[in-house]
Amino acid sequence: MRPTFSSGHFLHDAWLVFFAIIVAAGFFMGQGVVIGFGVMGLVAAGIAWFWNRLALEDIAYVRHLPRRRVFLGEEVTMTVALTNKKPVPLPWIRVDDVMPNALEVVEGDVEVNVRPNVQSLHHSTSMAWYERIHWGYQVRCTQRGLYSIGPAQIESGDPFGFLHSRATEPHQDSLLVYPRVMPLPELGLPAARPLGDVRSGMRIFQDPSRSSGLRDYQRGDPLKIVDWKATAKTESLQVRTFEASASSTIILVVAVDTAEPYWAAYRPDDLERVVTAAASVAGYTAEQQYTVGLFSNDMPAPSNRPMSVPPGGGRDQLSLVLGALATIRPFALGPMADHLGKNAHRFPMGATLVVATAFLPPAFVSTLNDLKYRGFKIVVLYVGQDPCPELAESILVYELWDHFASLEAAGERLAG
Repeated sequence: MRPTFSSGHFLHDAWLVFFAIIVAAGFFMGQGVVIGFGVMGLVAAGIAWFWNRLALEDIAYVRHLPRRRVFLGEEVTMTVALTNKKPVPLPWIRVDDVMPNALEVVEGDVEVNVRPNVQSLHHSTSMAWYERIHWGYQVRCTQRGLYSIGPAQIESGDPFGFLHSRATEPHQDSLLVYPRVMPLPELGLPAARPLGDVRSGMRIFQDPSRSSGLRDYQRGDPLKIVDWKATAKTESLQVRTFEASASSTIILVVAVDTAEPYWAAYRPDDLERVVTAAASVAGYTAEQQYTVGLFSNDMPAPSNRPMSVPPGGGRDQLSLVLGALATIRPFALGPMADHLGKNAHRFPMGATLVVATAFLPPAFVSTLNDLKYRGFKIVVLYVGQDPCPELAESILVYELWDHFASLEAAGERLAG
């Protein structure tokens, strides 16, 4: 690590000139004591310059997070290590590590940062040569999202305080905070069949965990299902066959717009309730081994298209869905009514659309009724405080605002 900024040179150079004048005056007056004092000052200035040049050489600052994915409200232990890898001690060294305010340091020296929504984790110590120092912190995750920790500013200098050098450790560590996943009965949904009858959205596929026998290889069969032992015995390619299984397809439709017009303003509490409701249903679908996907009118950072997660199954799919929900922001590409209508052809026919929303304008109601008539099962998780407008009779509607209000009054944290 090389210094990017050094300070104190004006004062240091002034002292050099002062002590040089002292030495010259000592020679002129023939005073050995004065000469010795001036030489000592020049030696100290030289030591300060040399020490400052080496202060931030071979310094390593490393963070360690045992988990990079946590749920809202959880605490994670973060360990930081500062290592001096050279035979030069440091009488002082300071580190200021940038952390978002959403990651609350339970214990530690935290200072206000000039940047908005950011705090500085402060370390100050002295170090012997080849010494490593560790600090441990408990970090509480108070808001969902993807957060970066760092970069860190490291400062040190000479033991006399003449010169200071500062360098940046650019490496950043990330922490993904999932939204809260709650049991559906706590949100006001029944424990049994909360999404109604989803069997019509089932698709058939081969389950690799349920082998049913062998058959001859056919053109196009993947090599991963070839049974090489059976092939060696029969001297002809044999492949394993599997029993058919079924999976119900659930599409989580997450509406970011909470008011009209969609670009003017949003209600942050309503958006967090929408995300929590969707995440809780995602957890339920994983338990039931359903196929689940995600569609939102949120604007993802890398592109100008609606955020979506293609339908899939398994624990990895749940991580993908929760990760997408964690990063949802209040920046809608447009009204959900428009985007859902234009993109519904991408959903499997007969799938169950679980719509989490706090806002149901007439255009959105019309879109949902139309999708119902086109063969989709519709379940609406309505978290808005205003009365829910009337939908088609066969659309299953849960009004959840009262349940969320009770949870929040009891101290349940859904957001920071």
